[in-house]
Amino acid sequence: MPRGPEVADVGVAALAARGALADAGLTGGAVDGLVACGLPDAADLGDALGLELSWRTVETDRLGVLAAVSAAVAAVISGLATHVLCIEASDSPAPARTAAGRFPGRSSVSGWAQWHAPYGAGTELVTTALAARSYIEAFGLTRVELAQIALTAGRNGGRGIGLREYLDAPMLADPLCVHDRALPAGGATAVLISPGDMAEDLPGPAVTVEAVASARSASPLWEQRADLTGMAIHDAGERLWEGTELGPGDVDVALFEDEFSFLALMWLEALGFCAPGTAGAFVAGGQRISRAGALPLNPHGGQLGLGRSAALELVAEAVSQLRGESSAQLDGPPEVAVVGIGGATVAGCMLLVR
Repeated sequence: MPRGPEVADVGVAALAARGALADAGLTGGAVDGLVACGLPDAADLGDALGLELSWRTVETDRLGVLAAVSAAVAAVISGLATHVLCIEASDSPAPARTAAGRFPGRSSVSGWAQWHAPYGAGTELVTTALAARSYIEAFGLTRVELAQIALTAGRNGGRGIGLREYLDAPMLADPLCVHDRALPAGGATAVLISPGDMAEDLPGPAVTVEAVASARSASPLWEQRADLTGMAIHDAGERLWEGTELGPGDVDVALFEDEFSFLALMWLEALGFCAPGTAGAFVAGGQRISRAGALPLNPHGGQLGLGRSAALELVAEAVSQLRGESSAQLDGPPEVAVVGIGGATVAGCMLLVR
C-alpha cells in the first residue's frame, strides 16, 4: 500500500552519492539521470551535486526503489541517459514518530484508507501480516519455518537468537513477532547505472546488470488481488528470467528484502528457487540459506540482522560480493547474484553477474 517517504538529510544522501561517483571515477557533471527515494526534495540533491539532468524519477515508496532502478536501466539502454545515479536515504525515526506511524490518528479518511483506518491497519506491518496469515492458511507454513529467516539474519549480522527466544517473543501482528521486523537504522546508499561499453574505463571491477524486472499492482490494497497467495513480488520474479538465459540454478548468492521476514520467503518462491507453497520447506533447518549453504541469503545480515536502512544497500552488498570486496565476503567470490526488493503491491528485482 502507499506509504510516504521517510525524510532523510540531503547531506547524508550527497555523501553516499559522492562515494558511488568516486568508485566509478566520475564527477557529478557526468551524471545525466537520477533516481531518488526517501528524500524531501530531489532537486536539493541535484543542486548539492551539481547535476544537469536529462532524465529523472522520484520513488515515494521505499519498497519500490528497485522497480525505479529497473526504469533507470531501461533509460540507459534506450539512450535517454548515460549515467544514472540511484540514491535512497532513510532517517532512523524518533521513538514518538515510530509509535505514531504504526497507528496514525486521523479525524477523517477517504478513498482506500477508509477500509483500513478504523482497524488501525493502515501500515505495511499489517498488510504483510495479513499476507503471511493467508499464506499459512493456504500452504501450512509453520512459525518454526518462518523463524529460519530471522535466525539466519541474526547469525550473519552477529547478533544471533535461538529458536526458543524467537517463538517466545511478543507478537506485533499475527504471525509476525518482534524478530520478524527489522529495526530502523537510517542511512543512505547510492549506486550508478552506466552503459556496459564504459566498463573498461572504470577504476575498479565492473558488475554487469544481466536482467531486471518490476511489478506494480493496480490497486494499493493487497487484498484486492485475484490470487491472495501471490504478491507483486511473484509478478516481478516471474518476469526476471524472461530477459536472460540464466536460471535460478546459476545464482550463487541472494540479497532479498527482509524488512519483514515473510518477504524474503516470498522472494525465494517468486524467483523459482522452490515451488509455489514450499518456501517454508526450502528454508527448514536453515542450512540451505546459510553462508555455507547452496543459496546464501543476505550473508552480511540483511535488514533483519543489521537494521533497516536504505534497501538499495542490498544492491551495494551484491556488488561487493561479486567483486570480492564485502566485509562479509563469501568464499569464491560468487559469480551471479540476485537482488529482490519489494512487497505486496510493488516490487523490483535485478540479476547481477561478475
